[in-house]
Amino acid sequence: MRRAVAVAAAVLGMGVADAFSLRYSQTHRAMPSAVRMTATMQNTEAAPASAEATPQTYTLSVTERARTVAQSCTSGTLCTLCQRDEEDGQNAPFGTHVDYVLDSAGCPVMLLSDQSLHTGNVQKSPRATLYTQMPVDPNTGAQIKAAMPRVSLVGKVVPVTDKDEIFALRTAYSVAHTYADRLIESPKFDFWKLEPERIYYVGGFGVQSTWVDRVEFETATADILALESNELVNKLNAEKQQDLRTLCVQFLGVDDTADFESVRVVAIDKLGMDLRVATVSQS
Repeated sequence: MRRAVAVAAAVLGMGVADAFSLRYSQTHRAMPSAVRMTATMQNTEAAPASAEATPQTYTLSVTERARTVAQSCTSGTLCTLCQRDEEDGQNAPFGTHVDYVLDSAGCPVMLLSDQSLHTGNVQKSPRATLYTQMPVDPNTGAQIKAAMPRVSLVGKVVPVTDKDEIFALRTAYSVAHTYADRLIESPKFDFWKLEPERIYYVGGFGVQSTWVDRVEFETATADILALESNELVNKLNAEKQQDLRTLCVQFLGVDDTADFESVRVVAIDKLGMDLRVATVSQS
C-alpha cells in the first residue's frame, strides 16, 4: 500500500519517495437523515506473515516536530542572565534578538559581537535559553501567531573554538544570513553555540506541550517540507481536485460511485498528507 500511495503522490505532482503515506478522515452524510459517521484510517504496507505485527506510524514524532521548528527558523530570542543586576543578587532574564544556524547536533550557533550586552552576560554566566517559533505564512490569513509551534532550548552558551568547525560555520551562516558576510570577517564578532540540556516543545495554542529528550533531539531529522507545506496544501486543493478524488477511489477504498461533497488536503509533511473526505450517500 505504501508503494501504491507513493505512485498516487507522484500523480499529484508531489515527487515524494515511497515512505510517503496518507492519513485521512472520512465523513459520510446520509440524506435526508443527515447522519454523520467519522472514521480515521492509517494506510501502511502489510508486514510479511512471518514477521511480528509491529504497528507502523507515519506521523512526525514530538521530537521531530521540535527539531523541525529549531531547524526551520533562523532567528529567535536569546534569554541570558543580566549581569547589571548582580549587585542586588537578582540576575533577571534579559531577552535579545539573535540570528542563528543549527549545527548537525541540533545546537544553535550565533554570531555575537563582543560589545553586545548578551555576550557579556554569557561570559560571566553561560546559562541561557533560546526561544524560537515557526513564522506565519504571509500568503494565508488563516494562521495566527499563537497557533504556531515553538521550542525553547535551555542550556549553556559556549564559544566555538575548533578551526574546522568555524570554517564550516562561516559558510553555513553566510548562506542563511547574507548580511553577515562582513561581520564574519570582523575580529569583533565570534561564533557562540548554545548546547541544549533541556528542550521544551509547544505544538501551538492549546495543544500538546512537553519536554523533549535531548539525545533524541540531536539525531532527529527535521521535516524538509515545513516551510512549504501551506503552499503545497493550497496548490493541491486548488488544482488537483480530480486527482485527489481518483486517489480516494484507487488507494483509500472509497466507492467509485460515491458522490463526493469535498476532498481536501489539510496537512502535508515529509511522511505523508492528511485528507478530509466527505461523501454523500443516498438513503
